[in-house]
Amino acid sequence: MIAMKPVSKTGIVIRYNFVKLEHEYHYCPVCGGALNAGPDYYPDFCEKCGQALDFSGTEWKEDRQIGFVEPEAV
Repeated sequence: MIAMKPVSKTGIVIRYNFVKLEHEYHYCPVCGGALNAGPDYYPDFCEKCGQALDFSGTEWKEDRQIGFVEPEAV
C-alpha cells in the first residue's frame, strides 16, 4: 500500500468555553476520517480504513486566536 499525504483543513474551535481559535485538522485522504495527529504525534495508518499515511514535509501550524465567544443575554 502506498502512503498518501493527509488532507489538511482549517476550522474554528472554542477553548476554555470562551476563546475562539483557528485550528488545523488532518483527515484521511481515502475515507475522510479525522486523524489524531499533531507536531508530537502522527499515525502511520488511518484508524478507520488502514490507509498508510505520509506526514513528511508537513508544517504544523500553531492555533491562532481569532476572538472571544459573546456572552449570552439573560
